Amino acid sequence: MAAYIIRRLLFLPLVAFVVTLVVFAVIWSMGPDILLRAYMTGNASKSPNAEQRTIEKYGLDKPAVVMYFKWLGNTIKGDLGYSLTANSSVSEAIISRFPASLELLVLALIPIVLVGSRLGIRAAMHPDGLADSVFGFLSIVGWATPDYVMALLILVGSFTIFGWLPIGSLTTGLITNWTSYTNSLIIDSVLNLRFDILLSQLINLVQPVLTLFIVHSAYVFQISRATALDVKKRDYVRAARSRGVSERTIMLKHVRKNALIPVATVGGELFASLFAGLAFVETIFARPGIGRLLTDAAISVEVLTLSGCVLLIAAMMIIVNIVVDIIYSLIDPRILLWDNGKGSRAD
Repeated sequence: MAAYIIRRLLFLPLVAFVVTLVVFAVIWSMGPDILLRAYMTGNASKSPNAEQRTIEKYGLDKPAVVMYFKWLGNTIKGDLGYSLTANSSVSEAIISRFPASLELLVLALIPIVLVGSRLGIRAAMHPDGLADSVFGFLSIVGWATPDYVMALLILVGSFTIFGWLPIGSLTTGLITNWTSYTNSLIIDSVLNLRFDILLSQLINLVQPVLTLFIVHSAYVFQISRATALDVKKRDYVRAARSRGVSERTIMLKHVRKNALIPVATVGGELFASLFAGLAFVETIFARPGIGRLLTDAAISVEVLTLSGCVLLIAAMMIIVNIVVDIIYSLIDPRILLWDNGKGSRAD
């Protein structure tokens, strides 16, 4: 296991290098004049020789190779430039908004995986039955509906028609006796012992979480169902059935565990699709997260803010894929033998 993890970690520098190279190429393609205006903040532009200092700091008058390493050094130090959209540095904008997105991702991902896989396995127990037909139809509708369409439907249905569930997020600046520790309203409300704010924040998250759940749990349902149906046809399952083992025991002991393997395999893809959905969901429901920052930056064509968000998403994708590899190897230890070249995977 340790050797497997180490081999995966050895790829990180190469992947990180490729990501930074691609992001820098986009920034560099803007040209030095546009970059100079993008890097100069309102305060800096009033200082004498600010333009020359900015050119020297970011290497805007240097060849692309030299400029890349200057940009990389500044990025490592957290200097990603200035965001006019957030009226702060890009780093500060990302740090202040990331917890809100993480709250939404975690609260959506847990039911997506647990409920989606459970319903998929349940539907596979009785293929073509009532549960399979109903859940199958709903999963097709959910997966075929874009995030922004589902968000608008939920917004209209829950707020405009029924007049319930507030939209947006609380502004902590208006809350008395409040200390911000993590920029996460859920965590900070617990640390401040403000359970009224915790309840309000959880209610505010119902709409965006429900949107992501309906769309993306459909994908997990389809994968779990297809895998469970395939596992039911395996020889060892037939052998267990011939020995008189109950169908419920077979599903719990053999089918469920194997049905989770593809879910873990597509974990990185699922995480990426969730992050893509954040851009629409956070904008529609006025959530102050990375997705909304990304959308606002795209509308304003702020390349520095966009590049900062892309770097964050890429870093999270790298971490998620490493975690997925580890979970995959724990669920199916045969992958360790396959990776070492000591054997072949059994069906």
